[in-house]
Amino acid sequence: MGTGTRSSTDRRPTREKLARRRHRLEETVAPLAGCSLLHTILLPLVPILTVVLVLTVGIAAHQGSDPGWPDWVLLVPLGAAYVAVVTGLYWRWDRSTWRAAAVVRSPAPRELGVAVVATAVGIAIVIVGNVAATTVGLDPHARAPVRSTAGIAALVLTSIVIAPVAEEILFRGLVLGHFLARGYGVVTASLLSIALFAFVHVFMAGAVSIAVTGALGVVLTALRLWYDSLVAPWMMHLLVNAWGLTLTIGLMPIPW
Repeated sequence: MGTGTRSSTDRRPTREKLARRRHRLEETVAPLAGCSLLHTILLPLVPILTVVLVLTVGIAAHQGSDPGWPDWVLLVPLGAAYVAVVTGLYWRWDRSTWRAAAVVRSPAPRELGVAVVATAVGIAIVIVGNVAATTVGLDPHARAPVRSTAGIAALVLTSIVIAPVAEEILFRGLVLGHFLARGYGVVTASLLSIALFAFVHVFMAGAVSIAVTGALGVVLTALRLWYDSLVAPWMMHLLVNAWGLTLTIGLMPIPW
C-alpha cells in the first residue's frame, strides 16, 4: 500500500537531472566561446555610452548648460542603440552563435507560472529597495512621471518592446553564456553578468539602481540558468517593466 508521501527523489531533482541540465547548458553556450572577450564586455555598454554621447552633444550645443530635455528623450537613442547592437550581432554571427545567445525554447506551462511568480518577487524587490532608499533620503530606482503622448510612446517602445528582448540577449545570453563557455564557474559567470547589468542602469538613480537592478539580475539569471532559455527571464523582465510603466504614467499609485 502507498504511504501517501513522496520520496525525497520525487520532491527534488536528482543529481542525474541536475547533471543533464548542466550538460545541456554547456552545449547551448559552447558556440559563444569564440566571441571576443572585449566585445562581449563592451557591446552591452554601447547603448548607455550612446546616451552619454547624445547628452554630451546636447550640453555642448547649449554652451555647457542643461539642454532641458524631458527625461524620456534619452530613451530614443537608448532604444535605437539596443536595436542596432542586437541587429548587428544577428547579421554578423553565424546561426549557431546567434542561437547560443538568443536561446529560446518552447516553454512549459510550469515555466510560465514560475516567471509570473518571479515577477512578483521582482516587484517586491523594487518596492522594498525604493522604500529603503527614500527612508534614508536617497533617490529611488524610478523614472520621473511622464504624461505626454510622445513620452508614453517612447517608454512603451523602449521599456516594453526593446529593452526586455535586447537586454536578455546581451546580458543573460551573450555575457553569461560567453563566460560559461570560457570555463568560468556558474557563480562567477553569473556575478560578472549581473554586475554589468547593474552598472548600465546606474544612470537611473545611482547606487540605488545598482542595488535594485543587481537583485533583479539575480532572479533573471536564475531563470535563465534553470530553464536554459531566455523565455522566462524575458517574460519577467517585460512584466516588471510594464508594472513600472503604470507607475510612471500615473495609472497606479507609487508605493514608496
